[in-house]
Amino acid sequence: MGWQRCIGVSLVLAGVATATSQAAEAPRPRIDSLIAQARGTEIFLRFRLGGALNPELATRIQAGLETAIRYDIRLYRHNAHWFWDYSMGKVRYRVSATFDPVTREYVIVETMDDKPFSRSSTRDFGDVARRLVSHDNLPTFRVREDGLTNLYVTMRATFDSGYLFTIIPVDSRTDWAESNRFEVLAVRR
Repeated sequence: MGWQRCIGVSLVLAGVATATSQAAEAPRPRIDSLIAQARGTEIFLRFRLGGALNPELATRIQAGLETAIRYDIRLYRHNAHWFWDYSMGKVRYRVSATFDPVTREYVIVETMDDKPFSRSSTRDFGDVARRLVSHDNLPTFRVREDGLTNLYVTMRATFDSGYLFTIIPVDSRTDWAESNRFEVLAVRR
């Protein structure tokens, strides 16, 4: 009985090693571009997540399973005199897509810090894919004062990348990406 247990454990470990090596060979998802822009005291983002929408995620969406990507976004002010920068805020942006087989439409739901942000529907899968992995004008922060300089935003994405042994969900997470430096201009009064 002992040698059978050893063989079973060896097979499980070999399966885990194979799954790990396959995951290591696949290109990791990454945030390709992250651009921050201040308009008055509001900060808007433009970003694109590359390598996240693989055929497995596309199949999940088309099968009617909710597929979501969560973006952790943080605002910092660079501090030239210390080793760490001043954190000014953080938000969690989430976008999800679900296929409704009755209406034959994809429903896209966006939330910001778990509060409803936007809800829409489309029949075009290309539009769904674009909305999951990019945004051109996302309002993320409103600062209380103007005249701030050396601000930047960091972002990372987290999403369900599949299942290990078809039952254990596996999350994939990108590295943190950093935006350009920008400033909130002083408003003339």
